[in-house]
Amino acid sequence: MLGFFKKIRSFFKKKSTGTALLETALTLPIVLYVVFFAIELVRIGLAQSAVDAITKECTFSLMANGNTSKFDEIFAKYRPRGIPIGNFRYYARLYPHMTSPDNGTTKGVMDVEPYGGETICWVGSDYANPVSNASPTQQAINAGGYGTGDSDSKRAILSKYKTKWTGDSNYGEVGWQERKNLLNGEKSASGYIFVLTVAVKFPFSSAFIAKLFNGGTNTDKPGVYILWARGSGMIN
Repeated sequence: MLGFFKKIRSFFKKKSTGTALLETALTLPIVLYVVFFAIELVRIGLAQSAVDAITKECTFSLMANGNTSKFDEIFAKYRPRGIPIGNFRYYARLYPHMTSPDNGTTKGVMDVEPYGGETICWVGSDYANPVSNASPTQQAINAGGYGTGDSDSKRAILSKYKTKWTGDSNYGEVGWQERKNLLNGEKSASGYIFVLTVAVKFPFSSAFIAKLFNGGTNTDKPGVYILWARGSGMIN
């Protein structure tokens, strides 16, 4: 009789063990997905906070100083660990007028949509493999005089909020050469209105994690996921 009960207990023990293993095999991947997703959300939040802080301080710096001489040190100040400085980029637009001073012949920043801003992007044809120690300011200059390059191949364009490019005299913007002179401080930019965009190409922890975030892409370039912020103001 005792042997009979031992056999029954052994049967149910084996059955419980098998069920536990099956449940573990089914639920463990889901738990890992949730954990990795949560960790990456924290990293994205920290990166976005850094971009916001950089944009805010660079905006005030440009308003006060009239040039971008402090920008690189501002980027270095807020850059989170784990994201190379070369993954950060910025570009600016400069306008002499807020609205048209001559009833439309000359345009101001408010006369052409999207009102001095433009399609959001990460500038640079090296979007697939950025140089890790590249200076944000030097990269901005390389990409068309603090602009966005002269072709779509020189930038990774955000898939959401696509509008148009306004960086030329047809839209009231000063144009790449004048923009470069003004932002370098070679000419006085006092009284100019600017629109500044800062973006970072976010480096995911792994290709596996990237798949959890829209496949690791939110631009028109594969594998390029950007976080961004925009500031504007008038230079003193």
